[in-house]
Amino acid sequence: MALSLLTSQYPTRPAAPSAEDSARWDHTGLRLRMLFGRWGEDLERAISMHIDPSRSANWGVPDLSSNVFRSVTKQLSCLYDRAPMIDHPDGADISDPLISAVEAAGLWPLMTRVGTWVIGCREYGMRVHATPEGELLYRPVSPDRLVLGASPDRPDVPVYVKELRLRQRPQTGSYEWTWNILDISDPEYPYERVLLADARGAEGEDVTWAYLGGMMEGESYPYRDASGKAIIPFVLYHAERHGGLWDAFEGSEVIYGSLTAAVLFSFYVHATRDASWPQRYAVGVTVAGLGLDGAGAERSRGIATDPASILMFQPDGDLQPQLGQFTAGADTASLLESISSFEHRVAQFAGVSPADLQRKGGTARSGYAISINNAGKREAQRKFEPQFRASDIELLRISAILLNRATGSSLPETGYTIRYQSIPMSDGERDSARKDLLEKIEAGLMSKVDAYLELHPGITRARALEELQRIKLEESATIPVSAVLGGAGSAGGGGAIIGDAPTIEADGTIKEGSGESVVLNGAQVTAAQGIVTAVAMGELPRDSGLSMLVEFFGIPFEAANRIMGTVGLGFTAASAMPAPTSTE
Repeated sequence: MALSLLTSQYPTRPAAPSAEDSARWDHTGLRLRMLFGRWGEDLERAISMHIDPSRSANWGVPDLSSNVFRSVTKQLSCLYDRAPMIDHPDGADISDPLISAVEAAGLWPLMTRVGTWVIGCREYGMRVHATPEGELLYRPVSPDRLVLGASPDRPDVPVYVKELRLRQRPQTGSYEWTWNILDISDPEYPYERVLLADARGAEGEDVTWAYLGGMMEGESYPYRDASGKAIIPFVLYHAERHGGLWDAFEGSEVIYGSLTAAVLFSFYVHATRDASWPQRYAVGVTVAGLGLDGAGAERSRGIATDPASILMFQPDGDLQPQLGQFTAGADTASLLESISSFEHRVAQFAGVSPADLQRKGGTARSGYAISINNAGKREAQRKFEPQFRASDIELLRISAILLNRATGSSLPETGYTIRYQSIPMSDGERDSARKDLLEKIEAGLMSKVDAYLELHPGITRARALEELQRIKLEESATIPVSAVLGGAGSAGGGGAIIGDAPTIEADGTIKEGSGESVVLNGAQVTAAQGIVTAVAMGELPRDSGLSMLVEFFGIPFEAANRIMGTVGLGFTAASAMPAPTSTE
């Protein structure tokens, strides 16, 4: 039977096992409800704390349209908007099987959500499973279902994971709350157990056999790396490294500020509906259609009106009839502007610079959406990237270990690197950044490598050096018009004419070439010499060097192959190879 059909049969969720865990669970639960849009009751409680219930009853339904916490958190969580790139020093042939399994499991689309939860809750768990068919399964675990323990040596890495799970017992079909425990604190006796959880959160009957089909302890513990060391198939993601397991209350001011902003917006809706138009009054007259409301001493006379109503009056007694109106009870434009300013203040509590906040759409009367510009999002990427990279690499390691264990494969279990793709710059942003970086380079305040890294965040320094070298070679390999036309700068002055020249076959016969030639000037010869030297020194693969000679200089492949000679085929040059001689 489907889980959704048995909601009424769910047992009550157990309490946290300690007062410390209870406080953390409660606060994390509030964060999750706000992230998931299920915070109506929380807002009602917040309204009751600000306004007397007799007054708030006239406000109507609380307004849930303003959620600064959720809006800012989702915008700051942009690290996985584009799938990251995974590399391994042993090459793509070695790493591709793991990359394919990870992608098939949908990890990176899942991380677009999990990343938001990590930033919003400060921590979030990820349990990893692998099937004998080579399928990876990733299961996010919210912090309000976890009790963790760490070793003194690494206080931010769990060696004990206790997860509260609602399970359906295979034998009976009944639902029950359990503690799923993974413990490697004793390397000689790791274990996984499933215990029933009572209403107070205490551990009860051992039901490991019922759910796991056997005991998972000691030598039978299945989660081990290639060396036999026990691991926990679980990763705890941190929004920020702080030297411990939990940082649940960091940034609480954003939570409570967001609730206050929602209270103010609920009042704004009430004011717009009930107090944004002039209230009219009458003295000495009776309004036609007036009715009686209430009973006894509470009985009163009244009539429902709105700005479109037309009222009819008739004299009442000897009083001189008077009609008038009060000014509107609320200046809704000023009220909305004040609330919007408060929202921006709350957003700054989340670490967003005022310069990175921008008003998006609307007017003072219709309101503004909290919007963070691309510069602010990139800064958030740089801030969160180290923590997420450490956890993602650990997740890849565990995934490889579990696949090897489940399928008998031999995937490398270490050495993986991950590169995140930054938010692309607009044309205007890139032009402005280039101008600023150029000024710094010319002033001697920044190297070209640092400038390249600034424009291409996420790449390694070695990759930046490689790209700059390639750019330099391409610039030197540009063939001037004069060289092509045979003018001053052609083969003379240290240049060379390289073509598909005749070759001598092994039997001594002469094979004629095509007669096509390429003219290189002195600088280009030097650049080509540098490529050959790089191959000889083992800095470039031979194939790459040949491709560069062909692509950069337009040299026919056979000619490039002759220039390269035996370099890269086991020969190591003691010094730079001599430049090709002119064939004039």
